[in-house]
Amino acid sequence: MNAALAGRRGWHVVLMVLATAIAISVVGFVLADPSLAASDVGKNVGKEIDTWAKALMLGAAGMVAIPILAKRDVAGGAVLALLVVLIGGFVFAPGEVKTVIGGLWKSIGG
Repeated sequence: MNAALAGRRGWHVVLMVLATAIAISVVGFVLADPSLAASDVGKNVGKEIDTWAKALMLGAAGMVAIPILAKRDVAGGAVLALLVVLIGGFVFAPGEVKTVIGGLWKSIGG
């Protein structure tokens, strides 16, 4: 029973870390666009948020990967890889993601 509870706690930690990484990525995606800034100060803040989002996303992915690698969990590794690729798209290629989302929205909405 304790092992099952410990396993659930581990997944809760993983989900919390991934949720935090997603939130930071979305904030970086929305706020880090230098074209939204009206001055050089805004552009510098946007670049700083973008840099932090990239570093935190990679750091969070690395920390989450440690227990997955230790347990040799292939399914968990595949899920983590998919999440890192998805979140990495928002952090490292926001322009392309914006284009894809716009295309999907136009195809759905008409």
